[in-house]
Amino acid sequence: MEPITLTEINASTLINEATRKWCLENHPYLNKPMRYFGSSLKVEKGADKYDTYVMYLQPADKVATETLCSFADLAGCKAPCLISSGQLGMSVGQNAATKRTVLMLLRPLNFRATLLSEIDKAERKALKTGIPALFRLNGTSDIDFTDIMLQRPESMFYDYTKILSRVRKNTLPNFDLTFSGSMFSTQSKAALRKAVGAKYRIAMAYNTKGLADDGLKLNHSLKSFDTTDLRHLDDNVVGTLTRKGSNKKERAKDNLQSESFFVTLSNVAEFNDIIAIGG
Repeated sequence: MEPITLTEINASTLINEATRKWCLENHPYLNKPMRYFGSSLKVEKGADKYDTYVMYLQPADKVATETLCSFADLAGCKAPCLISSGQLGMSVGQNAATKRTVLMLLRPLNFRATLLSEIDKAERKALKTGIPALFRLNGTSDIDFTDIMLQRPESMFYDYTKILSRVRKNTLPNFDLTFSGSMFSTQSKAALRKAVGAKYRIAMAYNTKGLADDGLKLNHSLKSFDTTDLRHLDDNVVGTLTRKGSNKKERAKDNLQSESFFVTLSNVAEFNDIIAIGG
């Protein structure tokens, strides 16, 4: 890849001003080779059956001038995004996600070529180990990567999306997609109702860590999606996820909010009414 120059960084309209400053301050790091796929604790829990590869980009408009998560504002998920939790929230993880996103925006052809090369490398490993590879391209973004999946029809991909039409229109045999529901806005709740009515698989994040002193309790009649990330092995059900990267004070405050990306104490009754239509 041709090095990204300072002139190119200053001239780009694809990255925001904060990212431009970051690129100028981290210019040597920006041009060093890197891996695009990473992992996380949850995906590693399914490693006995699959080798799971996840790509983490910076979400929404954190880097890009045009959002990488078109439903983020209506779903209310920008502030509590997974990118801010755990190892991803640390400076190393943040810098890596920023760099990947800049490379995708400024070097799209090279970015896709490198991504395909990493997929091929993972597939060669799978042939040796006998453990199939599974790829998630939107660990913290919501981008249409159909072009990548079409170029690797023998590889298995999965993802979550807040864009209902993407679930509805997905016909790729090598791509499994789960709808990510939200209780934040009129639009997001309308999409959730449609997803329930269509009997799509739905992931719902609860405003709890599952601790005994958390105000909100998980609905244990629903399947837990925390144990593993192997969603393609699940039926089309409503599943629960516990909240990542929060403290008790934050969760108590958010439980007062009915308009929330999470299921909270203030909207759990409405949420239960919504999912009841699919019973």
